[in-house]
Amino acid sequence: MSVNTKRYTMDITNKEHKRISTTASLLGLTMKDLFLLSVEEFTHKKLNKTTMKAFEDADLGKGLHKFNTLQEMFDDLGI
Repeated sequence: MSVNTKRYTMDITNKEHKRISTTASLLGLTMKDLFLLSVEEFTHKKLNKTTMKAFEDADLGKGLHKFNTLQEMFDDLGI
C-alpha cells in the first residue's frame, strides 16, 4: 500500500541542529519523532479565550487585512 508523504524542511543554525539532535538522542527518538511529539504536545494545550476568538474570527475572515506587498504590511504594522 502506498503512503502519501510530504517533505518538511527548515533552516536552522548548526547550534540549533546540534541541540535538537542531542535532545532527540537522549530521549531515544529520531528528530522527526521529536518534532511530531512537540507539535502534538503544543496542539493539546488549552488556548485562552482571546486566542480562540482570534482563530474563530480568522476562520470566518473577520479582521483580516490584505496587502499587495510585504512592505505594505510592514508599513501598516509600523515596522
